[in-house]
Amino acid sequence: MPSIEALHEREQSGEPVLVVDFDNLCCVEATVENVSEWGCRLSGPDMGELRKNIGIRVPGILRLIRGQVTAVKGELASIIFPKIEEKLSDKRRERRNTVKIPVTISDREGVTEIKGTIIDAGPNGCKVLAKDLTSLPEEVVLHIKKFEKPVLGEFAWRNSTSAGLRLVWEDGEMPSE
Repeated sequence: MPSIEALHEREQSGEPVLVVDFDNLCCVEATVENVSEWGCRLSGPDMGELRKNIGIRVPGILRLIRGQVTAVKGELASIIFPKIEEKLSDKRRERRNTVKIPVTISDREGVTEIKGTIIDAGPNGCKVLAKDLTSLPEEVVLHIKKFEKPVLGEFAWRNSTSAGLRLVWEDGEMPSE
């Protein structure tokens, strides 16, 4: 989260902040008080203009600090700093495409083989549906008919019927179809 520490410093020096309301697209000037990692209180004559989703701009700091208004009473507004939960898709380096590709997944020696379907794929990973995926080791080999060579994969997560795999390309390049 950008610069809650900077916000805390401004509270100590009493400098004003600019508050941008994303719901009604207005800007109001305020003074920040009682700053913590969880939230703060804003004061100023225009607090009644604030709705729910706001950004607080601290002078000299480029990025806004995300906040949510929980209460407004007169010239005071209570603000919380929402914890942004990273979604799994946000952690990925690239976009995934919905696909339906038959695949055979095996251990490196080819002793255990499981047939499945790749249901989404990107250059560095895929999601697979198959039964008994927990019986395979961490490193597996994916056999895809359209590729000349098998692809090495590592489980990022898995359960008994689905898994996310990180793909490890030989020499860093994807095989041609």
